[in-house]
Amino acid sequence: MNINRKYIIIFGTLILLLVIITGAITYYKEKGAQMLIPDVQISDVKQSVPIFFQDYPANSNELYNFLSFCRNTLFSDVKELKDKKIKEVVCTLEPEIVFKEETLLADTYIPSFSSLDSIISFKSGRYIGISVDLKDVIREYDSYLLEKDKLYFCSVSEPSLVNPSILETEKPKQTLVFDSGNVSCQVKTEKSLAMYFYGSVPQAESLNIKQYLVDEQTVSDIMNKQSFSEIKEILNKYPIIWQMEKPILP
Repeated sequence: MNINRKYIIIFGTLILLLVIITGAITYYKEKGAQMLIPDVQISDVKQSVPIFFQDYPANSNELYNFLSFCRNTLFSDVKELKDKKIKEVVCTLEPEIVFKEETLLADTYIPSFSSLDSIISFKSGRYIGISVDLKDVIREYDSYLLEKDKLYFCSVSEPSLVNPSILETEKPKQTLVFDSGNVSCQVKTEKSLAMYFYGSVPQAESLNIKQYLVDEQTVSDIMNKQSFSEIKEILNKYPIIWQMEKPILP
């Protein structure tokens, strides 16, 4: 009888372990499948979250998806953003564990966001996107400007905040890239009143971005210049409507 009881206890213990192991496997499979669903909600952001297989956009389509996420976050009804009246958002690509057909996909990233004010410094080599509500910036500067059909802006990033892989495949429109920095000029209408700055954080002491309010002729003149110093000299005559400077860590 003692021998039979011993075997019964062992058999019961094995069954219990089997149930626990099976339950754990099922749980992680379901969790992985949920993480694979593209309609992920991050801080109440109800939108499709793209998945990347590297920590930067590798082509123009991935770049569009990244910027769309950053823009949609800025202009969405996120309670966190609305309560704190956040108008400047920083997007980054964060590592994420994703399962597909029970197989772990390595080197997988999804976009995440935070307010620009909460960022103390940037890390060199990190891919970032900065999205700014330009309408709010203009309203604080001169609300009368919002009544105009078109507004012309030029931004200067020192050093350059660019995506090397995108530059290899296509040249960004209205953007000039120099060793010391890059210059981008755009026309904004009521439907496109937002600013976007994106690229890899350079190796430098700090990142400085300035947005100038200019006229149409100045945009044309700047785009034909071949010298970064000449462009800066021209822009110094115009008002800075928005600027940002953050230290960079190695």
